[in-house]
Amino acid sequence: MERIFITPLAKKLAHINKIDPNSLIGSGPRGRIIKSDIEELIKNKGINISEKILQKPSILDEDQKEIIETPKIRKLIADKLTLSKSTIPHFYLRRSIYVDNLLGVRKNINDNLNDRNDKISINDFFIKASAVALVEHPECNIIWEDKHLVKFKSSNIGVAISSKSGLYTPTLNNVQSKSLTNISNEMKLLITKANEKSLRGTDFGECAHAISNLGMYGIDNFDAIINPPNSSILAIGAVQSKLEIVNEKTKDSKIISLTLSVDHRAIDGATAAKFLNKIVFYLENPNLLMIK
Repeated sequence: MERIFITPLAKKLAHINKIDPNSLIGSGPRGRIIKSDIEELIKNKGINISEKILQKPSILDEDQKEIIETPKIRKLIADKLTLSKSTIPHFYLRRSIYVDNLLGVRKNINDNLNDRNDKISINDFFIKASAVALVEHPECNIIWEDKHLVKFKSSNIGVAISSKSGLYTPTLNNVQSKSLTNISNEMKLLITKANEKSLRGTDFGECAHAISNLGMYGIDNFDAIINPPNSSILAIGAVQSKLEIVNEKTKDSKIISLTLSVDHRAIDGATAAKFLNKIVFYLENPNLLMIK
């Protein structure tokens, strides 16, 4: 017979109230049943501690909540990202980059544009840098599909767009051969179409890599979920200040935190690290993107 650990006082109280100590889970050291356990049981009319844990939480009155009709796009996102997290073995690479040069180049470009609507965004640089990095690291321009590796010949980049009607990730094709201005114009068109709910199937091409930027919301860093069948997604944070001592002088550097989420079925850690470092190289040397 299994020994019951119970204090003498608790045992006496249980005997008086005809309580079987075997039905209790003690709250004392090493699970010992103590006086307060018996008193709690008496107070709650025979409901023991283990049963309490299993009880359902209190339910709000029906007038305190409502069932919202779920839009189709929300259901699609839920299904797709649930599939992603349950079937794709994610791993994450994180690093910060200096963007002083990038911000300077962007300002010079935009200051010399006649039409304010043509202005280049930070995102446009990330799209271009990712595409060029894929050209130099074709082993990352690949996806895992039906237990096979599928390699793409062009650098197509998916871009997460948060619109009034939901989240979309349309694709820019052949980005490696497009200028920053071309990329910027295409992105503006896709954003407009997303807000107007006029995106078409042709706007969602196949690609291996995507980017998601929450920097405009002040988010320092985050981990993005891979959008199947992509094999990687780059999460971009906000521009932050970093005070440094350079040549015995204080310098206010601007940095952005990046996180690359990767499908380990398709890409290994060292391979992904080289790809991320190449993206960083072009972002920290943005003038090189002008001639690519």
